[in-house]
Amino acid sequence: MALANRPAYLGQDPWVVPFDGDLLLVQSAAGDGRIVVRRFPDLDHLHDYEETVIWAPADGDHTRELWAPELHPIAGRWYVYYAASDGDNENHRAYVLEADHPLGPYRELGRVRDPGHDTWAIDLTVLDHEGRLYAIWSGWEHDGDGFPQNLYIAPMSDPATISGERHLLSAPEYDWERSVAPINEGPQVVRNPGRDRLFVAYSADASWTVAYKLGLLEWTGGDVCDRRSWRKAPAPILTGGGHGCVVEAGGRQHLVYHRKLGTEPGWDDREIRVAPLSWDAAGYPRVD
Repeated sequence: MALANRPAYLGQDPWVVPFDGDLLLVQSAAGDGRIVVRRFPDLDHLHDYEETVIWAPADGDHTRELWAPELHPIAGRWYVYYAASDGDNENHRAYVLEADHPLGPYRELGRVRDPGHDTWAIDLTVLDHEGRLYAIWSGWEHDGDGFPQNLYIAPMSDPATISGERHLLSAPEYDWERSVAPINEGPQVVRNPGRDRLFVAYSADASWTVAYKLGLLEWTGGDVCDRRSWRKAPAPILTGGGHGCVVEAGGRQHLVYHRKLGTEPGWDDREIRVAPLSWDAAGYPRVD
């Protein structure tokens, strides 16, 4: 559902985490190459925020097209993962910042990559599973591919270092994942605490159209880096929007995501929305 009785909150790729009784939304500031954190009291007051610029990169090969930052507390420190380029989309890679406090100051730790497959990479997130960290991101199989965009997973030795080869986690195979463009991106870890179930929700199809939607992978046991350990849902769990996160607030879980408002292709008319997340009788997430 949209936020009731409030104007459209234009934005994209929202990532929200709780902190010290408030909520923090990390965003890339459109057009000026900054990453900001917006602090607000609850999901009913997304508009009533205090903004802190946490990163304004200097000149370099990854100072433009900053996409989809995520803010993660890991082992007592805070990490911001984001994608950036030199202005050429084909050069997008994943990078990470580190700080002792979510509002900074941040230190740049550099690129997060599998050296054996240093190809286009965006939307990196982190999975903490059974005491180990894993990176999950959207990428190309080879340089210059363009499409398809697949999901990959790799082990990490620390929050800034991939320590093993990447493995294919998901490729756009169903018609609904590729009706406009064959894309899997925006992975997000979703847990059902009552059932001890692990899922990865992801965005599918073309983000610049209303065909965007959320798909779901379920871990069925075994090595999380083995694609055979995951089951893909045959239908999306949300249509018309995607690329967000799940946050617990007000005593329940919510999906915070963006939805495109118009039918003309483009990225300038995306609105951040909030919807309650519940669980069906079989333990699968359901967007209410």
